Amino acid sequence: MTKHHKHDEEIKELKEEAAEVQQESQDSADTAQEAENAQAEKIAQMQAEIDKYKDLYLRSQAEMENLRRRTQQELEKRSKFAISTFAQDLLPVNDNLTRAMASIPESEKENQNELVKNLLVGLELTQKDLNSALQKNNITEIESVGRIFDPNLHKVVQEVEDPTQPAGTIIQEWQKGYMIGGDRVLREAVVIVTRGGPHPGQENVEHIDTTV
Repeated sequence: MTKHHKHDEEIKELKEEAAEVQQESQDSADTAQEAENAQAEKIAQMQAEIDKYKDLYLRSQAEMENLRRRTQQELEKRSKFAISTFAQDLLPVNDNLTRAMASIPESEKENQNELVKNLLVGLELTQKDLNSALQKNNITEIESVGRIFDPNLHKVVQEVEDPTQPAGTIIQEWQKGYMIGGDRVLREAVVIVTRGGPHPGQENVEHIDTTV
């Protein structure tokens, strides 16, 4: 083998070694890239799992809050209904106390009869305690006399001619009405109203005789 031929062989071997090293480097780079891709994919999968469970947690929290709110509303509704039913049974008692006190003649009151006096005091105290109990449960009287009839709050039992008053003005309360919770009618007020006058909001226009 000539010296030149030997030199060519050495160069060839070096090139092959260099190619092997390059291939190994490429293989290592590919392996590193694959590992990096695999790691990125795993991280993405883990993030997806985290997002999934986070979404489930938030949904669960929202459902629990909705359930808590619905339960609270249902409890309040049942409590109000129970109070309403009980209060409706008490209102006639209050009515009867009012009628009992009104039935005592003024002459008896003026004579200061001891028996009548004690009876009045007892009735007044009883009614005071009853009204206090109603107020504690947010049960209030409906304002009626002097106001315009409202079909949501009042029930008319009689109409009285009175052209000097706006039509529908309440002049007498036959039975008290009550609200519960400030926004619900427990019992309509039974009232007597006027008719013949101008309707609420209608201006009084002077009549001009055009026949002259």
